[in-house]
Amino acid sequence: MRFKGAAVALAAVAMLLAGCTQQVSGVASPVPGQGPVTPVVDPCALLDAKQLAGLGYKPPGRSVKASKAQRAPAMCLWTATDTEHTIVMSVGWSVDLSLDDYLQGAIKKADPVQLGGFPWTRYAGFMGGSCDLYTTLGPKSFAFVSVSFSDEAQACERAKKVIPQAAAHLPGGQPAPPIAPSTPPEGTAPTGPLASVNPCQLLKPEQAQQLKMAPNGELDSSKVISPNVTYCLWKDTDGDGGQKPFEVWVGPDVPLKRWPGMDVAPTEQIDANGRKWSLFPNFNDSGGVICAAGLAVSDTASIQIVSGQLADKNRACDVIKAGIPMVSGNLPG
Repeated sequence: MRFKGAAVALAAVAMLLAGCTQQVSGVASPVPGQGPVTPVVDPCALLDAKQLAGLGYKPPGRSVKASKAQRAPAMCLWTATDTEHTIVMSVGWSVDLSLDDYLQGAIKKADPVQLGGFPWTRYAGFMGGSCDLYTTLGPKSFAFVSVSFSDEAQACERAKKVIPQAAAHLPGGQPAPPIAPSTPPEGTAPTGPLASVNPCQLLKPEQAQQLKMAPNGELDSSKVISPNVTYCLWKDTDGDGGQKPFEVWVGPDVPLKRWPGMDVAPTEQIDANGRKWSLFPNFNDSGGVICAAGLAVSDTASIQIVSGQLADKNRACDVIKAGIPMVSGNLPG
């Protein structure tokens, strides 16, 4: 594992949160009679103010100089404008260190994805909850984009949205595509088939009891994906047993694949009341103890159900499968 590089990254995050600043700018010039000088790159210049605003991060970035002693590239860090969660994005750019020397045997976590004109591969990060993707630019050059967030699936979604914007400023990168806002502007009223759906009305009290849940759900909202997302949670009734609560999430402006953990292929399709649900038995890489099902009500609206079984992962999806026909039958036509 890349303990040295990871320690630098961790220190950089700490420095960012503490408000310290270092600037990396300018171009190195050769000294007469000496060999070529390694150019000085500025990772903060890989994202401009307009891109940062569209991605949801606060300018300016915090620069961290490259360190040969610690085998760490130059990097720049930003915090998200989301005040409800601590989200840190970092972009690194090396011009005198190979990717292999930096990673030092880090575990590959996903196959390469083509973004911005380069193949980006995810490797294990030093901190839990981060998503780190790397691309090789040359024998002694690479770049990375990392997002640190408590939900790894959403961290990867955020990182993949950043990459085409940053790659446009790298040598050989493709032009940056238009940035689709990750969430509607604050205060925007939802529209569409789920605009007025209350998730607590999607499971009747007697149905909740059939699932061995408390009869009445608790309504709440979440701004992680969209300010318009609401969810209802029915508490489990098995005490200290392994059954997880039953949750129904309504996203009136959330496409199915935007739910964290639903950007992969489902293992099964379940038909209920004329609606086709997708099943995810190992939701968010939980080790098989959390299960979820998703329903695309339209191209821009969807519902997810989440539950699980901690004591017996072979039963993780039992309550989900039993609850799908109930929730599906309670949806408005």
